[in-house]
Amino acid sequence: MRGAGAALNCNGNRNLSREIKITIKEPRSAGTTTLDTIPPVHLGSARMEIYIARDGTRLGPFPLEEVRRQLASGQLTPNDLAWMQGAQDWVPLASFPPLQSAPPNIPPTSPQGNLNPAPAGYVAPPQPGQTSGAAIASLVLGILSFLLCPIIGSIAAIICGHIARGNIRKSSGTLSGDGMALAGLIMGYLGFAFIGLAIFAGMALPVFGEVQLRGNEVKSLANAKQIQIACRLYAMDHQDHFPAKLDELVPKYLPDRSTFSSPLSPGEKLAYEYFGGAENDPPGQVLLMSTFKDRRGKRIIVHVDGSGLVGIPPANLPEPLPQ
Repeated sequence: MRGAGAALNCNGNRNLSREIKITIKEPRSAGTTTLDTIPPVHLGSARMEIYIARDGTRLGPFPLEEVRRQLASGQLTPNDLAWMQGAQDWVPLASFPPLQSAPPNIPPTSPQGNLNPAPAGYVAPPQPGQTSGAAIASLVLGILSFLLCPIIGSIAAIICGHIARGNIRKSSGTLSGDGMALAGLIMGYLGFAFIGLAIFAGMALPVFGEVQLRGNEVKSLANAKQIQIACRLYAMDHQDHFPAKLDELVPKYLPDRSTFSSPLSPGEKLAYEYFGGAENDPPGQVLLMSTFKDRRGKRIIVHVDGSGLVGIPPANLPEPLPQ
């Protein structure tokens, strides 16, 4: 507010009169002067521009006498906020210092009157901001995306967060809640990330399990072929007959019983069914078959001639020899 002067004639007990000039200067920084530092004096004809805020609407500026008149008529209420140049923050009219010098007869509360809005192009001073509803919704939905509905909650939190931040940027300070909107956005995107990880894990785990199964099948087939070779070596020493029990192969033809185990059947000491036979049996006759079968019913099968595969066993197989 530009400097304003007012001349006052004062009479003392000694019949002396002099002119007192009161000057109100605009401070360099809004943070150095507050309404509480302005003395409650009657300014007379000095013009003081006062701005009013009501329900998010900025009105004014009004001279001090006009504010007093509208307070007296009920167009303004003591709960309306007031601000003037040099003040740090808005305060209610009931405690506005310039009005304390000669308080009018202010009614406690009255309906809102018609106040003239600020002229076009006027840049109003800052006023207290209202929290964006979209920012609150984004934060709440972001929390719910972790607790109840991850997909819908994450999408809604992201949408509300972007809407809230856009409205806050365009509000010129009348809306607040950017931090809540940002938190809702972060939780929404994190929810999407967790959903993506869950989908990826759901797709990768079966593939990993299938790869692991194929690796165990290869190892199990290799063990079965070692047993078949040991049976043929045994047959050379026993008139082309295979042993009645696999234990007869240890230790002369197999170093130990570890070959009888299989990674497909962890914990089983003998992971194969043994059918026995002789060297001159049909080449495609089944000699060994794993006790393990996959979800499709396939097993490790080794024939008399040493060929092996992972497949469905024949339906006419005889009973395996007891071991």
